[in-house]
Amino acid sequence: MNRVADFVKRAWRDSPPGFPLLWIGCFGAAGLMVVTGGFGTGRLALGSRIGFWLLLMAWNAFKWQLWFAWRVRKPADWPRASLAGTLVLNLSLPVEIALCGAAVGEPMRFDPLETWSRALAISAVIIVVASLVAWVLLRRPAAPAAGVPADGLLGRARVAPEALAAVEAEDHYCRVHRRDGHSALIHYRFGDALAELAGLDGAQVHRGVWVAAGAVEGAERDGRRWRLRLAGGAAVPVSATYAPEARRRRWLRAPPRPGA
Repeated sequence: MNRVADFVKRAWRDSPPGFPLLWIGCFGAAGLMVVTGGFGTGRLALGSRIGFWLLLMAWNAFKWQLWFAWRVRKPADWPRASLAGTLVLNLSLPVEIALCGAAVGEPMRFDPLETWSRALAISAVIIVVASLVAWVLLRRPAAPAAGVPADGLLGRARVAPEALAAVEAEDHYCRVHRRDGHSALIHYRFGDALAELAGLDGAQVHRGVWVAAGAVEGAERDGRRWRLRLAGGAAVPVSATYAPEARRRRWLRAPPRPGA
């Protein structure tokens, strides 16, 4: 049972932002619309109504999933991404309704202004839910403090797990970076530090660097290599050996070029 629970936790953690709650919500909404005949679809035959709402909500779940995967990198991004998505992703909704209607053999008559106003109401719910998700994530510790030895590296540096940004090896020392920009240099083996940090949400990105997932704010190219920008202003290198893990976590995304 423990192995199953660990697998579920890893799958949840490594899935795209919003998954699976986004899909559950969209298909739940589709079921509600089928039953109530919402948005004037009550006139459709049951089979056509089911097909219409499944197509429409599946497509919208897919495009919102891509949008969140692109725009959400940390919990604070959720409300902003949801608001921007409301303006951008709903523009094509009238066309999508027509296409889904045609796909089930039912021409759909609609008023674009009415469609957008209703979509705005639905999106308002998405924004509220996303804001609640961000609120919870921002206030939840990265990992329980019980998983870190009180007399270990973080204890000596007097850094709480939720305040940790990175640990960087410096000869026989470890520099502990905080998310507020401060750091402490502690005489400690980096290998021992990695063992103690195994229970926290983070990853090794270099032979001598470990970073906390919640502290990653962006990435930038350094020649052929990458560097991660962390909360507090620190920047750490990503080596080719550990780049696949950083890429899997969607950390290696360069900021858009000016004017792009």
